[in-house]
Amino acid sequence: MASTQPAAPEQWRSQTGFVLAALGAAVGLGNVWRFSYVAGENGGGAFILVYAALVLLVGYPLLLAEFAVGRSAQSESAAAYGRLAPGSRWRGIGLLGVLAALAILFYYPVVAGWALKYLALYAFDPAEAARPGAAPERFQSFIAEPLQPLLWMGAMLAATVAIVWMGIARGIERASALLMPALAVILLLLAGYGLSLEGAGQALAFLFRPDWDALARPQLYLAAIGQAFFSIGLAMGVMVTYASYLPRDRALPGAALAVVAGDTLFAVVAGLVVFPAVFTFGGDPAQGPVLAFVTLPQVFAHMPGGAVFALGFFALLVIAAVTSLVSLLEVPVAWLMRRWRWRRSRASVAVGIVAFAAGVPASLGHGPWREARIAGLPILEAMDHGASNLLLPVSGILIALFVGWCWRRGDALAGSGLQPESLAVAWRWALRYAVPALLALVLVAGVRA
Repeated sequence: MASTQPAAPEQWRSQTGFVLAALGAAVGLGNVWRFSYVAGENGGGAFILVYAALVLLVGYPLLLAEFAVGRSAQSESAAAYGRLAPGSRWRGIGLLGVLAALAILFYYPVVAGWALKYLALYAFDPAEAARPGAAPERFQSFIAEPLQPLLWMGAMLAATVAIVWMGIARGIERASALLMPALAVILLLLAGYGLSLEGAGQALAFLFRPDWDALARPQLYLAAIGQAFFSIGLAMGVMVTYASYLPRDRALPGAALAVVAGDTLFAVVAGLVVFPAVFTFGGDPAQGPVLAFVTLPQVFAHMPGGAVFALGFFALLVIAAVTSLVSLLEVPVAWLMRRWRWRRSRASVAVGIVAFAAGVPASLGHGPWREARIAGLPILEAMDHGASNLLLPVSGILIALFVGWCWRRGDALAGSGLQPESLAVAWRWALRYAVPALLALVLVAGVRA
């Protein structure tokens, strides 16, 4: 039976704490693991150029919109839109964000568990981790096991539940204040080492000297839109929920800019970690999703000090995964606390258990259930495709249309906090036309895939 005692209102202790938590939500496996191989598959510098432009055109306006909705409504995602437009047919779109967060939470911990497994491997058995030629077989045998991947996934979820259980100020904000600086230090140290390698010049050319011919490929633009959208953590209820813990007098435009700039910078610097090593030791930058778990371990085995570099790299992955998992878990937890008056402790454990149970098929999809297919894709890949290419674009389009068309103009412009008014009007114009049109392209491509 649900508790009848309402949860006490929670708030961030500081604007810095909010920005760090929102940046932690944005910075995740997508910045290190996904960004590197997507950039590698789409021409490096040309992709980064298009990606940066689309972050400003799509990412910033939509992030600011979610911040404005959450802070103005002072409510988690599912209820926020109804508070701003009571009786409107748009009031239910926030629930789609909760569903999107849950959908990602049902497979993201699986990959996060892989990162934790590799961190433990390099920490406790570096000789085995560095054994030349063993990386492909090691990864395939690990993900094919029925039990081990589940245990590592469970460990990541347990750490996430523990942080969310502690609440906004004592849990999420405190963890973000510790983990995000640690993340930055590790990233800069690894990038500095990467730039000392022989392949650094080739990597810099690959990342910052655009292949102009690549701009003629439509796939590059679709990949850049999708990466910009997924990487910042948009349309999954996270940013609305996080902003709801802000007092109404806190500024939003600078916070949103700090998040998109920090997220983009993190992804690019992560490229300076990955690509110098790949080019120095003859790897393929377009290797795809196995780049982090097969290609790079093979590279680490031949690098001077490779075991230490690998330890830092997988620590980077694990910390980034934890900060993102915390934000994803908080969305349904906040919904349960408001809708059913559950205590935070009960809601956190319940969502963690559901996420673990739902993650079992995604984990076993590379093991005992590897022959299973959903729409022709393995289970984990199908879940990722459905969330990233279908559910999130629909949610993002609806959010943009709500703020651009449904939310009263004066309230929306005031909620954004943008000055001068001409800038606020341009922001609203982008939400009315540019953002929905570009996300519709991602949606159409996702449906056709």
